[in-house]
Amino acid sequence: MSDDSQSQRHIVVLGAGPAGLACAHELSRLGARVTVVERNSYVGGLCRTVNYKGYRFDLGGHRWFSKNPDLNNWFKRLMAGELVDVDRISRVFYQGTFYDYPIRPLDVIDKTATTTLAVAGLSYAKASIEYSLLRKPIRHIEDAFTAQFGGKLFDMFFRQYTEKVWGRSCRELSADWVSQRSKGLSIRRLAREAVQRGSTDNTSLIEQFMYPRYGYMRIAERLAEDVQDFGNTVLLNASVTGIDYQGSHDYRVHYRDSEGAQSLAATDVVSTIPLGLLTQMITPACDPVVRKAANGLTFRDLITVNLIVDREQVSPDTWLYVQNRDIVFGRIHEPKNWSPDMVPDTGRTSLVLECFCFRDDALWQSSDDEIAQRCIADLADQLGFVHADDVIDWTVVRAPNAYPIYDLEYADKIAAIRGYLDAFEGLEIAGRGGTFRYNNADHSIEMGLLLGQRLLDLGGDHMAVNTESGYQEQATRDEMAARPSLSDSQSA
Repeated sequence: MSDDSQSQRHIVVLGAGPAGLACAHELSRLGARVTVVERNSYVGGLCRTVNYKGYRFDLGGHRWFSKNPDLNNWFKRLMAGELVDVDRISRVFYQGTFYDYPIRPLDVIDKTATTTLAVAGLSYAKASIEYSLLRKPIRHIEDAFTAQFGGKLFDMFFRQYTEKVWGRSCRELSADWVSQRSKGLSIRRLAREAVQRGSTDNTSLIEQFMYPRYGYMRIAERLAEDVQDFGNTVLLNASVTGIDYQGSHDYRVHYRDSEGAQSLAATDVVSTIPLGLLTQMITPACDPVVRKAANGLTFRDLITVNLIVDREQVSPDTWLYVQNRDIVFGRIHEPKNWSPDMVPDTGRTSLVLECFCFRDDALWQSSDDEIAQRCIADLADQLGFVHADDVIDWTVVRAPNAYPIYDLEYADKIAAIRGYLDAFEGLEIAGRGGTFRYNNADHSIEMGLLLGQRLLDLGGDHMAVNTESGYQEQATRDEMAARPSLSDSQSA
Protein backbone atom coordinates (compact mmCIF):
# COMPACT_ATOMS: atom_id res chain seq x y z
CA MET A 1 0.00 0.00 0.00
CA SER A 2 1.10 3.59 -0.61
CA ASP A 3 1.88 5.93 2.29
CA ASP A 4 -1.32 7.84 1.45
CA SER A 5 -3.50 4.75 1.65
CA GLN A 6 -1.76 3.69 4.87
CA SER A 7 -2.69 7.01 6.48
CA GLN A 8 -6.35 6.44 5.61
CA ARG A 9 -6.53 2.97 7.14
CA HIS A 10 -8.66 2.19 10.16
CA ILE A 11 -8.10 -1.26 11.67
CA VAL A 12 -10.86 -2.60 13.90
CA VAL A 13 -9.86 -5.39 16.29
CA LEU A 14 -12.62 -7.65 17.56
CA GLY A 15 -11.84 -8.79 21.10
CA ALA A 16 -9.55 -7.39 23.82
CA GLY A 17 -7.83 -10.65 24.72
CA PRO A 18 -4.04 -11.05 24.53
CA ALA A 19 -3.89 -11.53 20.73
CA GLY A 20 -6.21 -8.64 19.89
CA LEU A 21 -4.55 -6.22 22.29
CA ALA A 22 -1.03 -7.23 21.23
CA CYS A 23 -1.98 -6.60 17.60
CA ALA A 24 -3.52 -3.25 18.51
CA HIS A 25 -0.45 -2.39 20.60
CA GLU A 26 1.96 -3.04 17.74
CA LEU A 27 -0.21 -1.19 15.24
CA SER A 28 -0.50 1.74 17.64
CA ARG A 29 3.27 1.81 18.22
CA LEU A 30 3.75 1.96 14.45
CA GLY A 31 1.33 4.86 14.06
CA ALA A 32 -1.80 3.13 12.76
CA ARG A 33 -5.37 4.09 13.68
CA VAL A 34 -6.97 1.28 15.67
CA THR A 35 -10.23 0.63 17.50
CA VAL A 36 -10.63 -2.42 19.75
CA VAL A 37 -14.19 -3.66 20.34
CA GLU A 38 -14.73 -5.84 23.43
CA ARG A 39 -18.04 -7.27 24.67
CA ASN A 40 -16.94 -7.56 28.31
CA SER A 41 -16.51 -4.79 30.85
CA TYR A 42 -12.84 -5.77 31.23
CA VAL A 43 -9.87 -6.59 29.00
CA GLY A 44 -7.94 -9.84 28.89
CA GLY A 45 -10.49 -12.44 27.79
CA LEU A 46 -9.45 -15.74 29.35
CA CYS A 47 -6.44 -13.99 30.91
CA ARG A 48 -8.69 -12.55 33.58
CA THR A 49 -7.89 -11.84 37.21
CA VAL A 50 -10.86 -11.49 39.57
CA ASN A 51 -10.35 -9.36 42.68
CA TYR A 52 -12.64 -10.67 45.42
CA LYS A 53 -12.27 -8.98 48.79
CA GLY A 54 -8.62 -8.27 48.07
CA TYR A 55 -7.85 -11.85 46.97
CA ARG A 56 -6.83 -12.08 43.33
CA PHE A 57 -7.81 -15.16 41.34
CA ASP A 58 -6.67 -15.86 37.79
CA LEU A 59 -9.01 -17.74 35.50
CA GLY A 60 -6.79 -20.79 35.74
CA GLY A 61 -3.04 -20.53 36.16
CA HIS A 62 -1.25 -18.75 33.30
CA ARG A 63 2.52 -18.62 33.22
CA TRP A 64 4.75 -16.59 30.92
CA PHE A 65 7.54 -18.48 29.25
CA SER A 66 8.72 -18.15 25.69
CA LYS A 67 11.83 -19.58 24.05
CA ASN A 68 11.89 -16.44 21.88
CA PRO A 69 14.34 -14.04 23.60
CA ASP A 70 13.08 -11.04 21.60
CA LEU A 71 9.55 -11.69 22.80
CA ASN A 72 10.76 -12.07 26.39
CA ASN A 73 12.59 -8.75 26.18
CA TRP A 74 9.49 -7.08 24.74
CA PHE A 75 7.40 -8.55 27.54
CA LYS A 76 9.74 -7.39 30.24
CA ARG A 77 9.79 -3.86 28.88
CA LEU A 78 5.98 -3.87 28.83
CA MET A 79 5.75 -5.16 32.40
CA ALA A 80 8.78 -3.40 33.87
CA GLY A 81 8.59 -3.26 37.65
CA GLU A 82 5.61 -5.64 37.86
CA LEU A 83 7.18 -9.08 37.41
CA VAL A 84 8.27 -11.85 39.75
CA ASP A 85 10.11 -15.06 38.93
CA VAL A 86 8.18 -18.17 39.99
CA ASP A 87 9.72 -21.57 40.68
CA ARG A 88 7.60 -24.14 38.93
CA ILE A 89 6.38 -27.05 41.02
CA SER A 90 3.85 -28.99 38.98
CA ARG A 91 2.52 -32.36 40.07
CA VAL A 92 -0.09 -35.00 39.31
CA PHE A 93 -2.18 -36.48 42.12
CA TYR A 94 -2.84 -40.11 41.21
CA GLN A 95 -4.25 -42.71 43.60
CA GLY A 96 -2.97 -40.96 46.69
CA THR A 97 0.53 -40.20 45.36
CA PHE A 98 2.04 -36.97 44.05
CA TYR A 99 4.14 -37.36 40.90
CA ASP A 100 6.19 -34.66 39.22
CA TYR A 101 4.75 -33.28 36.00
CA PRO A 102 5.98 -33.34 33.29
CA ILE A 103 6.92 -36.94 34.09
CA ARG A 104 10.43 -37.56 35.43
CA PRO A 105 11.44 -41.22 35.09
CA LEU A 106 13.43 -41.33 38.35
CA ASP A 107 10.47 -39.84 40.23
CA VAL A 108 8.12 -42.48 38.78
CA ILE A 109 10.57 -45.27 39.66
CA ASP A 110 10.92 -43.99 43.23
CA LYS A 111 7.17 -43.75 43.90
CA THR A 112 5.69 -46.66 41.95
CA ALA A 113 5.33 -50.32 42.91
CA THR A 114 7.71 -52.72 41.19
CA THR A 115 4.91 -54.66 39.52
CA THR A 116 3.41 -51.47 38.12
CA LEU A 117 6.84 -50.43 36.81
CA ALA A 118 7.20 -53.81 35.13
CA VAL A 119 3.84 -53.40 33.42
CA ALA A 120 4.81 -49.86 32.38
CA GLY A 121 8.09 -51.08 30.90
CA LEU A 122 6.44 -53.89 28.98
CA SER A 123 3.68 -51.61 27.69
CA TYR A 124 6.26 -49.08 26.53
CA ALA A 125 8.23 -51.81 24.73
CA LYS A 126 5.02 -52.99 23.07
CA ALA A 127 4.16 -49.43 22.01
CA SER A 128 7.66 -48.89 20.61
CA ILE A 129 7.32 -51.99 18.45
CA GLU A 130 3.83 -51.08 17.25
CA TYR A 131 4.31 -47.38 16.56
CA SER A 132 8.01 -47.18 15.67
CA LEU A 133 8.88 -50.49 14.03
CA LEU A 134 5.50 -51.54 12.62
CA ARG A 135 4.43 -47.95 11.83
CA LYS A 136 1.01 -48.20 13.44
CA PRO A 137 -0.81 -44.97 12.51
CA ILE A 138 -1.37 -42.24 15.12
CA ARG A 139 -5.13 -41.68 14.85
CA HIS A 140 -6.15 -39.99 18.08
CA ILE A 141 -4.92 -38.79 21.47
CA GLU A 142 -4.76 -42.30 22.92
CA ASP A 143 -2.44 -43.43 20.11
CA ALA A 144 -0.27 -40.33 20.45
CA PHE A 145 0.27 -40.57 24.20
CA THR A 146 0.69 -44.36 24.08
CA ALA A 147 3.38 -44.02 21.40
CA GLN A 148 5.24 -41.53 23.59
CA PHE A 149 4.85 -43.17 27.01
CA GLY A 150 3.33 -46.63 26.65
CA GLY A 151 -0.15 -47.73 27.61
CA LYS A 152 0.35 -48.00 31.38
CA LEU A 153 1.85 -44.52 31.86
CA PHE A 154 -0.82 -43.14 29.56
CA ASP A 155 -3.47 -44.62 31.86
CA MET A 156 -1.71 -43.32 34.97
CA PHE A 157 -0.90 -39.77 33.93
CA PHE A 158 -2.94 -38.74 30.91
CA ARG A 159 -6.18 -40.59 30.20
CA GLN A 160 -8.39 -39.48 33.10
CA TYR A 161 -7.27 -35.87 33.14
CA THR A 162 -7.53 -35.55 29.34
CA GLU A 163 -11.06 -36.94 29.34
CA LYS A 164 -11.95 -34.64 32.24
CA VAL A 165 -10.76 -31.60 30.31
CA TRP A 166 -12.46 -32.44 27.03
CA GLY A 167 -15.50 -34.40 28.15
CA ARG A 168 -14.83 -37.03 25.47
CA SER A 169 -13.00 -40.30 25.06
CA CYS A 170 -9.36 -39.97 24.05
CA ARG A 171 -10.24 -41.99 20.97
CA GLU A 172 -12.60 -39.22 19.83
CA LEU A 173 -9.97 -36.49 19.95
CA SER A 174 -7.36 -35.62 17.34
CA ALA A 175 -3.72 -36.49 17.93
CA ASP A 176 -2.91 -32.96 16.75
CA TRP A 177 -3.52 -31.72 20.28
CA VAL A 178 -0.75 -33.96 21.66
CA SER A 179 1.53 -32.99 18.79
CA GLN A 180 0.96 -29.31 19.52
CA ARG A 181 1.32 -29.54 23.30
CA SER A 182 4.01 -32.21 23.81
CA LYS A 183 5.73 -32.67 20.47
CA GLY A 184 9.16 -34.26 20.92
CA LEU A 185 8.51 -35.35 24.50
CA SER A 186 8.65 -39.06 25.34
CA ILE A 187 9.70 -41.33 28.16
CA ARG A 188 12.80 -42.27 26.15
CA ARG A 189 13.83 -38.64 25.81
CA LEU A 190 13.18 -37.89 29.46
CA ALA A 191 15.19 -40.95 30.52
CA ARG A 192 18.07 -39.90 28.27
CA GLU A 193 17.96 -36.43 29.87
CA ALA A 194 18.22 -37.94 33.33
CA VAL A 195 21.29 -39.96 32.29
CA GLN A 196 22.96 -37.13 30.37
CA ARG A 197 22.17 -34.33 32.79
CA GLY A 198 25.66 -32.90 32.58
CA SER A 199 26.02 -32.75 28.80
CA THR A 200 26.40 -29.36 27.11
CA ASP A 201 23.56 -29.90 24.65
CA ASN A 202 21.19 -31.25 27.29
CA THR A 203 17.57 -30.17 27.21
CA SER A 204 15.89 -29.14 30.45
CA LEU A 205 12.31 -28.80 31.55
CA ILE A 206 11.27 -25.23 32.25
CA GLU A 207 11.55 -24.83 36.02
CA GLN A 208 10.99 -21.08 36.36
CA PHE A 209 8.70 -18.61 34.67
CA MET A 210 7.74 -14.95 34.82
CA TYR A 211 4.48 -13.74 36.29
CA PRO A 212 2.88 -10.30 36.95
CA ARG A 213 2.81 -9.82 40.71
CA TYR A 214 -0.85 -8.65 40.72
CA GLY A 215 -2.20 -11.31 38.37
CA TYR A 216 -2.05 -12.25 34.71
CA MET A 217 -4.71 -9.77 33.67
CA ARG A 218 -2.16 -6.99 34.23
CA ILE A 219 -0.60 -7.91 30.87
CA ALA A 220 -3.82 -7.10 29.02
CA GLU A 221 -4.35 -3.99 31.12
CA ARG A 222 -0.86 -2.72 30.29
CA LEU A 223 -1.44 -3.36 26.58
CA ALA A 224 -4.75 -1.49 26.69
CA GLU A 225 -3.19 1.40 28.61
CA ASP A 226 -0.52 1.83 25.95
CA VAL A 227 -3.03 1.55 23.07
CA GLN A 228 -5.01 4.41 24.60
CA ASP A 229 -1.89 6.43 25.38
CA PHE A 230 -1.06 6.23 21.67
CA GLY A 231 -4.41 7.92 21.00
CA ASN A 232 -6.37 4.87 19.96
CA THR A 233 -9.61 3.47 21.40
CA VAL A 234 -10.60 0.40 23.42
CA LEU A 235 -14.40 0.08 23.56
CA LEU A 236 -15.71 -2.06 26.44
CA ASN A 237 -19.26 -3.40 26.89
CA ALA A 238 -19.53 -3.39 23.09
CA SER A 239 -20.87 -6.64 21.58
CA VAL A 240 -20.21 -7.19 17.89
CA THR A 241 -23.47 -8.04 16.10
CA GLY A 242 -22.38 -8.20 12.47
CA ILE A 243 -19.70 -7.43 9.88
CA ASP A 244 -20.57 -6.23 6.39
CA TYR A 245 -17.98 -6.74 3.66
CA GLN A 246 -18.50 -4.04 1.06
CA GLY A 247 -15.43 -4.71 -1.06
CA SER A 248 -11.66 -4.96 -0.75
CA HIS A 249 -10.58 -3.33 2.54
CA ASP A 250 -14.04 -1.86 3.01
CA TYR A 251 -15.98 -3.06 6.08
CA ARG A 252 -18.77 -1.89 8.34
CA VAL A 253 -18.55 -3.40 11.84
CA HIS A 254 -21.81 -3.35 13.81
CA TYR A 255 -21.93 -3.56 17.59
CA ARG A 256 -24.26 -2.79 20.46
CA ASP A 257 -23.32 -0.84 23.59
CA SER A 258 -25.21 0.87 26.40
CA GLU A 259 -26.49 3.49 23.98
CA GLY A 260 -27.84 0.98 21.46
CA ALA A 261 -26.80 -0.06 17.96
CA GLN A 262 -23.53 1.40 16.66
CA SER A 263 -21.24 0.86 13.68
CA LEU A 264 -17.69 1.60 12.55
CA ALA A 265 -16.15 1.86 9.09
CA ALA A 266 -12.93 -0.17 8.77
CA THR A 267 -10.36 -0.86 6.10
CA ASP A 268 -9.20 -3.98 7.96
CA VAL A 269 -10.75 -6.27 10.56
CA VAL A 270 -8.75 -8.44 12.96
CA SER A 271 -10.98 -11.03 14.60
CA THR A 272 -10.14 -12.88 17.81
CA ILE A 273 -13.74 -13.91 18.48
CA PRO A 274 -14.54 -17.64 18.14
CA LEU A 275 -13.86 -18.73 14.56
CA GLY A 276 -17.22 -20.41 14.06
CA LEU A 277 -19.06 -17.34 15.33
CA LEU A 278 -17.14 -15.00 13.02
CA THR A 279 -18.04 -17.19 10.07
CA GLN A 280 -21.73 -16.79 10.80
CA MET A 281 -21.80 -13.05 11.48
CA ILE A 282 -20.06 -11.77 8.34
CA THR A 283 -21.88 -10.97 5.10
CA PRO A 284 -22.05 -12.01 2.33
CA ALA A 285 -23.16 -15.16 4.12
CA CYS A 286 -21.42 -18.50 3.81
CA ASP A 287 -22.89 -21.51 2.06
CA PRO A 288 -24.48 -24.45 3.96
CA VAL A 289 -21.28 -26.53 3.86
CA VAL A 290 -19.25 -23.80 5.57
CA ARG A 291 -22.07 -23.06 8.01
CA LYS A 292 -22.14 -26.73 9.01
CA ALA A 293 -18.38 -26.65 9.55
CA ALA A 294 -18.73 -23.49 11.66
CA ASN A 295 -21.47 -25.06 13.79
CA GLY A 296 -19.23 -28.11 14.23
CA LEU A 297 -16.40 -26.23 15.94
CA THR A 298 -17.01 -26.75 19.64
CA PHE A 299 -15.40 -25.44 22.80
CA ARG A 300 -15.11 -26.79 26.30
CA ASP A 301 -16.31 -24.35 28.94
CA LEU A 302 -14.73 -23.61 32.32
CA ILE A 303 -15.96 -22.89 35.84
CA THR A 304 -13.45 -21.77 38.44
CA VAL A 305 -14.30 -22.09 42.12
CA ASN A 306 -12.14 -19.62 44.02
CA LEU A 307 -11.69 -20.33 47.71
CA ILE A 308 -10.33 -18.23 50.58
CA VAL A 309 -8.68 -20.65 53.02
CA ASP A 310 -7.73 -20.02 56.65
CA ARG A 311 -4.27 -21.55 56.27
CA GLU A 312 -0.90 -20.10 55.38
CA GLN A 313 -0.43 -22.66 52.58
CA VAL A 314 -2.22 -25.73 51.27
CA SER A 315 0.54 -27.08 49.00
CA PRO A 316 3.81 -25.85 47.45
CA ASP A 317 2.52 -26.43 43.91
CA THR A 318 2.04 -23.93 41.13
CA TRP A 319 -0.24 -26.47 39.41
CA LEU A 320 -1.71 -29.70 40.74
CA TYR A 321 -3.50 -32.04 38.32
CA VAL A 322 -6.18 -34.28 39.81
CA GLN A 323 -6.74 -37.46 37.84
CA ASN A 324 -9.65 -39.02 39.73
CA ARG A 325 -12.78 -39.05 37.56
CA ASP A 326 -15.16 -38.76 40.51
CA ILE A 327 -13.61 -35.49 41.73
CA VAL A 328 -15.38 -32.57 40.09
CA PHE A 329 -12.35 -30.35 39.49
CA GLY A 330 -9.38 -31.28 37.35
CA ARG A 331 -6.70 -28.78 38.30
CA ILE A 332 -5.80 -26.68 41.34
CA HIS A 333 -3.52 -23.72 41.70
CA GLU A 334 -2.67 -21.63 44.74
CA PRO A 335 -2.24 -17.96 43.69
CA LYS A 336 -0.06 -17.12 46.70
CA ASN A 337 2.55 -19.58 45.38
CA TRP A 338 2.77 -17.49 42.22
CA SER A 339 2.96 -14.09 43.92
CA PRO A 340 2.55 -13.09 47.59
CA ASP A 341 0.63 -10.03 46.39
CA MET A 342 -2.26 -12.24 45.23
CA VAL A 343 -3.50 -12.35 48.84
CA PRO A 344 -4.07 -9.42 51.24
CA ASP A 345 -3.34 -11.44 54.39
CA THR A 346 -0.15 -13.50 54.60
CA GLY A 347 -1.75 -15.70 57.27
CA ARG A 348 -4.30 -16.98 54.76
CA THR A 349 -4.16 -18.45 51.31
CA SER A 350 -6.51 -19.07 48.39
CA LEU A 351 -7.17 -21.82 45.85
CA VAL A 352 -8.51 -21.90 42.31
CA LEU A 353 -10.29 -25.13 41.40
CA GLU A 354 -10.91 -25.62 37.67
CA CYS A 355 -14.03 -27.51 36.61
CA PHE A 356 -14.33 -28.39 32.92
CA CYS A 357 -17.84 -28.69 31.49
CA PHE A 358 -20.29 -27.82 28.73
CA ARG A 359 -22.92 -25.13 29.08
CA ASP A 360 -25.74 -27.60 28.58
CA ASP A 361 -24.58 -30.13 31.18
CA ALA A 362 -25.66 -30.54 34.79
CA LEU A 363 -22.59 -28.89 36.30
CA TRP A 364 -22.99 -25.62 34.39
CA GLN A 365 -26.71 -25.62 35.14
CA SER A 366 -26.04 -25.97 38.88
CA SER A 367 -26.07 -22.92 41.12
CA ASP A 368 -22.82 -21.31 42.22
CA ASP A 369 -23.46 -22.50 45.76
CA GLU A 370 -24.02 -26.11 44.66
CA ILE A 371 -20.80 -26.12 42.63
CA ALA A 372 -18.75 -24.52 45.40
CA GLN A 373 -20.02 -26.90 48.07
CA ARG A 374 -19.31 -29.92 45.88
CA CYS A 375 -15.75 -28.70 45.24
CA ILE A 376 -15.13 -28.03 48.93
CA ALA A 377 -16.42 -31.49 49.82
CA ASP A 378 -14.15 -33.15 47.25
CA LEU A 379 -11.17 -31.12 48.41
CA ALA A 380 -11.77 -32.01 52.06
CA ASP A 381 -13.33 -35.47 52.04
CA GLN A 382 -11.75 -37.15 49.00
CA LEU A 383 -8.35 -35.46 48.86
CA GLY A 384 -7.92 -34.40 52.48
CA PHE A 385 -6.13 -31.21 51.46
CA VAL A 386 -8.15 -29.02 53.83
CA HIS A 387 -10.93 -29.30 56.40
CA ALA A 388 -14.24 -27.98 55.14
CA ASP A 389 -14.33 -25.34 57.88
CA ASP A 390 -10.92 -24.02 56.72
CA VAL A 391 -12.74 -22.49 53.74
CA ILE A 392 -14.07 -19.15 54.96
CA ASP A 393 -15.39 -17.70 51.68
CA TRP A 394 -15.64 -18.39 47.96
CA THR A 395 -16.66 -16.98 44.61
CA VAL A 396 -17.44 -18.72 41.31
CA VAL A 397 -16.52 -17.54 37.81
CA ARG A 398 -17.88 -19.04 34.58
CA ALA A 399 -15.96 -18.80 31.30
CA PRO A 400 -17.57 -20.04 28.07
CA ASN A 401 -15.49 -21.06 25.03
CA ALA A 402 -12.35 -21.70 27.07
CA TYR A 403 -10.77 -24.61 25.18
CA PRO A 404 -11.12 -25.44 21.46
CA ILE A 405 -11.92 -29.14 21.08
CA TYR A 406 -9.82 -30.94 18.48
CA ASP A 407 -12.24 -33.65 17.42
CA LEU A 408 -11.28 -36.05 14.65
CA GLU A 409 -12.77 -33.80 11.94
CA TYR A 410 -11.71 -30.39 13.24
CA ALA A 411 -8.95 -29.81 10.66
CA ASP A 412 -11.36 -30.36 7.74
CA LYS A 413 -13.84 -27.94 9.32
CA ILE A 414 -11.18 -25.27 9.72
CA ALA A 415 -10.03 -25.76 6.13
CA ALA A 416 -13.58 -25.19 4.87
CA ILE A 417 -13.96 -22.07 7.01
CA ARG A 418 -10.57 -20.64 6.05
CA GLY A 419 -11.38 -21.17 2.37
CA TYR A 420 -14.48 -19.04 2.82
CA LEU A 421 -12.81 -16.31 4.90
CA ASP A 422 -9.81 -16.01 2.57
CA ALA A 423 -12.08 -14.30 0.03
CA PHE A 424 -12.50 -11.27 2.34
CA GLU A 425 -9.61 -8.93 1.62
CA GLY A 426 -8.53 -7.14 4.78
CA LEU A 427 -9.88 -9.75 7.22
CA GLU A 428 -7.43 -11.51 9.56
CA ILE A 429 -7.85 -13.98 12.42
CA ALA A 430 -5.68 -14.38 15.54
CA GLY A 431 -5.70 -15.82 19.05
CA ARG A 432 -6.94 -19.03 20.65
CA GLY A 433 -10.61 -18.71 19.81
CA GLY A 434 -10.02 -16.70 16.65
CA THR A 435 -7.88 -19.37 15.00
CA PHE A 436 -9.32 -22.33 16.94
CA ARG A 437 -5.81 -23.16 18.09
CA TYR A 438 -4.87 -24.12 21.64
CA ASN A 439 -2.44 -21.25 22.24
CA ASN A 440 -0.84 -20.27 25.48
CA ALA A 441 -1.14 -16.55 26.17
CA ASP A 442 2.46 -15.94 25.08
CA HIS A 443 1.65 -17.60 21.75
CA SER A 444 -1.39 -15.38 21.27
CA ILE A 445 0.60 -12.24 22.10
CA GLU A 446 3.37 -13.22 19.69
CA MET A 447 0.72 -13.93 17.07
CA GLY A 448 -0.82 -10.47 17.60
CA LEU A 449 2.52 -8.66 17.39
CA LEU A 450 3.48 -10.40 14.15
CA LEU A 451 0.07 -9.75 12.64
CA GLY A 452 0.36 -6.06 13.50
CA GLN A 453 3.66 -5.91 11.65
CA ARG A 454 2.34 -7.81 8.65
CA LEU A 455 -0.70 -5.52 8.35
CA LEU A 456 1.71 -2.63 7.86
CA ASP A 457 3.77 -4.58 5.30
CA LEU A 458 6.67 -5.23 7.67
CA GLY A 459 6.69 -9.00 7.19
CA GLY A 460 6.00 -11.73 9.74
CA ASP A 461 3.86 -14.87 9.66
CA HIS A 462 1.55 -14.89 12.64
CA MET A 463 -0.01 -18.22 11.67
CA ALA A 464 3.37 -19.95 12.11
CA VAL A 465 3.27 -19.28 15.87
CA ASN A 466 2.80 -22.37 18.06
CA THR A 467 3.83 -24.75 15.31
CA GLU A 468 7.42 -25.29 16.50
CA SER A 469 8.84 -28.79 16.50
CA GLY A 470 10.11 -28.93 20.07
CA TYR A 471 8.25 -29.49 23.33
CA GLN A 472 6.97 -26.18 24.67
CA GLU A 473 8.02 -26.89 28.25
CA GLN A 474 11.56 -27.91 27.32
CA ALA A 475 14.51 -25.83 26.16
CA THR A 476 18.16 -26.33 25.32
CA ARG A 477 20.86 -24.80 27.48
CA ASP A 478 21.43 -22.18 24.77
CA GLU A 479 17.73 -21.31 24.75
CA MET A 480 17.69 -21.00 28.52
CA ALA A 481 20.83 -18.86 28.48
CA ALA A 482 19.16 -16.55 25.95
CA ARG A 483 16.30 -15.92 28.34
CA PRO A 484 16.97 -12.53 29.98
CA SER A 485 16.90 -12.06 33.74
CA LEU A 486 14.49 -9.66 35.39
CA SER A 487 17.28 -7.16 35.96
CA ASP A 488 17.88 -6.95 32.19
CA SER A 489 14.45 -5.49 31.55
CA GLN A 490 14.89 -2.52 33.82
CA SER A 491 17.52 -1.09 31.50
CA ALA A 492 16.04 -2.34 28.22
